[in-house]
Amino acid sequence: MNRSLVIAIILTVLAVGWVLSGSRPAPASAPASDTAAQLQPEKFKVKVQTILAKPVTDSLFLQGQVEAAREIEIKAEVQGIVTRLGRDKGSRLNKGDLIVELDVSDRLARLKKAKADLDVKKSERDAGAQLQQKSMLSKNQQQQNIANVLAAEAAVKQIEVEIDKTLVRAPFATVLNDRYVEIGDYVSSGDPLVYLVDDSYVLISADVPQQYIARLAKGQTVNATLLDGRVVKGVISFISTSADPNTRTFRIEAKSENVKGIMRFGQSARVTIEMGEQKAHKLTGSLLDLDSEGVLQVKGVDQDNHVITQPVEIIRSERDGIWLKGLPDTFRVITVGQGFVATGDEVEPVEESASDSVTL
Repeated sequence: MNRSLVIAIILTVLAVGWVLSGSRPAPASAPASDTAAQLQPEKFKVKVQTILAKPVTDSLFLQGQVEAAREIEIKAEVQGIVTRLGRDKGSRLNKGDLIVELDVSDRLARLKKAKADLDVKKSERDAGAQLQQKSMLSKNQQQQNIANVLAAEAAVKQIEVEIDKTLVRAPFATVLNDRYVEIGDYVSSGDPLVYLVDDSYVLISADVPQQYIARLAKGQTVNATLLDGRVVKGVISFISTSADPNTRTFRIEAKSENVKGIMRFGQSARVTIEMGEQKAHKLTGSLLDLDSEGVLQVKGVDQDNHVITQPVEIIRSERDGIWLKGLPDTFRVITVGQGFVATGDEVEPVEESASDSVTL
């Protein structure tokens, strides 16, 4: 057989076989659902815990101090030389106790002269009254006699007041905190003599940031914890109407009876102001996150297992956690894996019981 013919027959057989192979039924394919399952990526697993809001006292923590409720500087009202000192610095004084005595100088002599002049004026007034009854003295002249008596009485009173002011006494029960004069010193009117501190009441003071001032009112409870652990309680009695131009804070004061017997004023104190009760959640600080604008937030999971973020605000911090407000009463918080998911991601939540987790 011719070689060309043999090659033609082989090629024809191969071509027919190739055509027939295309008409064979296709093998059974896998179900569409299985294919989709193979193409869909596996969901990221996160641990979640359902937390419930609890009522908690909303408190504001500030740095303040405890001051004396009343401090005054006693100044001389008349001039003179210091002749006697009542008590030493640091002594406790009762109301009316002598603090400083000044010499009376010539005031006693002037008082004696003024009283004698007063007697003369009274005699002239009485004689004038008798003459007026006999129509021997005009009404105007008698009015002048009466005015002279009043002027003489005022002169006597003025000197008596000066003499009384040479004895400087405590205006109220107090502590003699400082004394600026010694025996023999000459003082003029207006010169400082002593510095008194009333320790029967204390004043708790602090500067409140402007974002919290609207939530404060007179009568709210204030606690001041001193460095030695003593706690002084009071109620707000003053709220400044004008902010400090440098710090934009408002000064508040709370007056309290000194039942703790505080004797050193100006001490630093941790001031706590109770601002009512509200619902909050307690979480560990590791569950907090910051958004792109620096706002605190917490990640959780919604009903459709999508990641959500909720902005929160710190109410107060404790050793075992932080109280936050801003979350719904019931919230599924992500406890493990929150750093690997973003808002909107669909995840596979694994419920975690409270007994299996670290304290939130």
